[in-house]
Amino acid sequence: MMPESLYSFLDTNNVAQTPMGRLIRFIWIDKQKKEFQIGLKIAQRNSLDVDVDLALGFASHYCKIGTMECLVEEGNAIAFLGPLMRAAERGCMQVVQWFVQRGCRDMELCLALTAATSSSQVGIAAYLLPHVPQHVLAALSIEILKAAGERSGGSLDGIAFLFHSDFLGDPVATYAVADSIARSDDEAVAPDLKAYLQEHWSEAAFLDGLRREQDHYVNIMRILRWGGSPICLRDLPGPLRVAITYLPLYRECLAVHGRLLSQRLRGQLVEAARRLDGRPVNEKSQGKELLAVLEHHLPLFLLCGSNVA
Repeated sequence: MMPESLYSFLDTNNVAQTPMGRLIRFIWIDKQKKEFQIGLKIAQRNSLDVDVDLALGFASHYCKIGTMECLVEEGNAIAFLGPLMRAAERGCMQVVQWFVQRGCRDMELCLALTAATSSSQVGIAAYLLPHVPQHVLAALSIEILKAAGERSGGSLDGIAFLFHSDFLGDPVATYAVADSIARSDDEAVAPDLKAYLQEHWSEAAFLDGLRREQDHYVNIMRILRWGGSPICLRDLPGPLRVAITYLPLYRECLAVHGRLLSQRLRGQLVEAARRLDGRPVNEKSQGKELLAVLEHHLPLFLLCGSNVA
């Protein structure tokens, strides 16, 4: 049965009994592709006013792939952008894949990625990201993030996905974009986005991570020296003391889904690695290298695999 909203659209716009209206009804009842081709050819042969691009939008909304193929192949529909973006926003993978496989322009892919990111459709964003050329992402990265943040509706999971995925393919560049937005005075930047980047992905977040871990180390030393627990922590084997101190941080890093750690976590890891190795650590080091230091000192039975780069 056709949805009430679609009936309302047809009636409101006085197209219910027009060739376009009949075509939309034809899409909804999901005729076989061959039958739809016949109907479309009859309309074209009689010079009936059929908006194939509008029909493509309806067909894609209801995931009528056969009808979409007919509208593009037989009706020469070319307006992919609107339907592609709406499918990305809804998380309709089948429709998004169909458009991408048919061939989309770089800007269409970029806008679809923005739509998926703003709606926190992480699966769609993960599919689209490799299809957007790196030079396009680099040129439009700030605009993509600002637009996604403005339309996020309160959830920044899509933006977190882009950063954890190292969407620019270079940790230094990805962190720099985050820091640039976090420092920006541009009123177009959504407050929630700016606060999130300041707390987790900015250079200030890295320094905060260093301070947090320094404070944590001081607190652990106080417990070891003056703690009143009947278990004397100083008498435990070194690897167990390391586990007590750093296992929560280690597990928090392992829980990250993606290649790149936030700047805050990376700052904590840098300070932890410095304490454990007893020597300076390159502050540009990335997650995998820093996690290796923790794993070297932790008990073997506590170690797990990591996807962090």
